[in-house]
Amino acid sequence: MTDKITGGQWAVLEHLAAAERAGETVRQTWLPVGGPVDERAVRALEWEGLCRTVPAHEVLRAHAARLPGARAVRITPEGMDVLAWHHHRTDAGRPCPAWTAKAADPAYQEVALQPGEMLLLRRYAHLLPDLAAAPAAAGTLWEALIEAHYDTVTNRWRLQFDDTGLAGLAHAVHLEGLAGQVTARNRLHRAYGLTHPRPVPTTPAVVLSAEAPVDAVVLEEP
Repeated sequence: MTDKITGGQWAVLEHLAAAERAGETVRQTWLPVGGPVDERAVRALEWEGLCRTVPAHEVLRAHAARLPGARAVRITPEGMDVLAWHHHRTDAGRPCPAWTAKAADPAYQEVALQPGEMLLLRRYAHLLPDLAAAPAAAGTLWEALIEAHYDTVTNRWRLQFDDTGLAGLAHAVHLEGLAGQVTARNRLHRAYGLTHPRPVPTTPAVVLSAEAPVDAVVLEEP
């Protein structure tokens, strides 16, 4: 079973990634296990496939003080990927320039989505080409999704929407409310007044007249 990476293991992974980026040769990307490269952390990371160890004498220069059986370690591509993902999840200090520009534009409104709501919107954006009554183009929503800024303090995704994007978000939570859960629709309505308008019937309403025969009807315009 895969365990969650701990703080000390992240530090070792950062150390290995720095060596990988700085190394000009393959040999320079290997580091001796020990010291800042904690042995227990290395064992846990290697178990998950995030780094690889080999006998130190195979990749490191001879060192008189090195104990027999010493190991050397190098980060794997999977380790680099999980570190990049970790940075993306936890970096709350640097929204992209496009997000910052829209935050200052009165044509856009910021909406903070919970992780589950963010997942719902991504699902909706994927489905958009197959939706006949969608009020927003897929490109509009994907732009907001790509530029979204994750705030670790509040555990919210902060997005910038114009009126069309807001209509798309309202449609997404409206569909989810009809087919699944109403939680997102209700929360976003309370927080932002977000509402998907009910479609207006195009067929005149059929109303029974009190003076008409039982088998007759009177059509009245709504």
